[in-house]
Amino acid sequence: MRKTLLIALFVCIPLVLFAQDVTQFTSETDHYRVISDTSQAQANDVAKRMEAAVSLYNDVYHFDLSLLSTKLRVHVFKDIDSFNAYLDKVLSQKRTDFVFIAWSDPERSELLCFPKDEPAFTASLLHQGAIQFVKAFVDNPPVWLREGVATYLETAAWDATTGTYSAKPNFAWLDQLKSLLATGSATTPLSVSDLLTISRDKAQSQMDVFAPESWGFVQFLIGSPQRAYTRAMWDSVTALSAKASLDENSQKVRTRAFSWFADQALQQDFQTYILSLKTSTDLLKDSIDQYGSGDLAAADTSLQKCIELDPSNATAWYYEGLVSYAKKDYARAEEDYLKAFQLGATAGVINYALGVNSFAAGKNADAAKYLSFAKTADKTTYGDRVDTLLKRIDSTK
Repeated sequence: MRKTLLIALFVCIPLVLFAQDVTQFTSETDHYRVISDTSQAQANDVAKRMEAAVSLYNDVYHFDLSLLSTKLRVHVFKDIDSFNAYLDKVLSQKRTDFVFIAWSDPERSELLCFPKDEPAFTASLLHQGAIQFVKAFVDNPPVWLREGVATYLETAAWDATTGTYSAKPNFAWLDQLKSLLATGSATTPLSVSDLLTISRDKAQSQMDVFAPESWGFVQFLIGSPQRAYTRAMWDSVTALSAKASLDENSQKVRTRAFSWFADQALQQDFQTYILSLKTSTDLLKDSIDQYGSGDLAAADTSLQKCIELDPSNATAWYYEGLVSYAKKDYARAEEDYLKAFQLGATAGVINYALGVNSFAAGKNADAAKYLSFAKTADKTTYGDRVDTLLKRIDSTK
């Protein structure tokens, strides 16, 4: 989970050119100009990512791309030290995450980055890139919209082979938001009415409340089964004026997109929707309970939803194997168990499951092999059980 949510810096100061002692590599696409201090390959890769992100961003905003007055600039520094050295010269600040700076000259506005491991690099790139994108069309979008959309999109998965992003739900803030909205919460949440018109300073001062609520409200508007709310998201975007102040745009959105919703009904619908959402952990727990009660169809559905949210969840894949085995789909069970093992499930558990599955499928040689591996990996747990099954296998010869 993002512990803090960086709000982009919007500064209007004279343009200052800073000398660069490093060789820089540049890559340009239709909408971006990317500079890398490391290599041409990095510049090309980030440029490809950002150009692909245009489709991701515009699935929400639907801006007319021909209105862009200049290519959006991205600078990838060699490391966080050189990133902060530059920030210190420009703003007398240091940061621990990427930042978008809007200069008085739009051609010099830039998204500043540095190398990170995945998935943190993609998340930060998409988050601050979403802020850069909306700011290229609207000087002062409502804070909830700017930050909520950025957080909503930051977990999209990058596929280097196809050069595209696949959007996926971002439930990093869900548990915290549920706690905020639950009856008896120790922290007072923002009302939707206050969220719609919140200032930058107030958002920054209440980040523990604002961050989850801004994400949650965007998730609600986009994901709600009620078409009136998905329409309100589009109305929010179309209400924006490129040169209006923050307060003017916030009030425009409040009036055009939400004035026909009763405040209490809107608040209740938002809360009901958020409390109905489930994290991968919730879904895994549901699936285990459903499997235990013999409801295999429900368990399979919960597991599929869990894996959609968290494809790397080894336990979910293991239970998928158990469900497939119970359905006598031994080929699929084997695939599920092997996937669980690939993702970190223990050797004893998986080899024993594979052995039992192979025995049920009539593949006795494979069963004996897997069972022997299970006994070697965890003799205390599986030794006696393996010996019993091996005797049954021998008796069938």
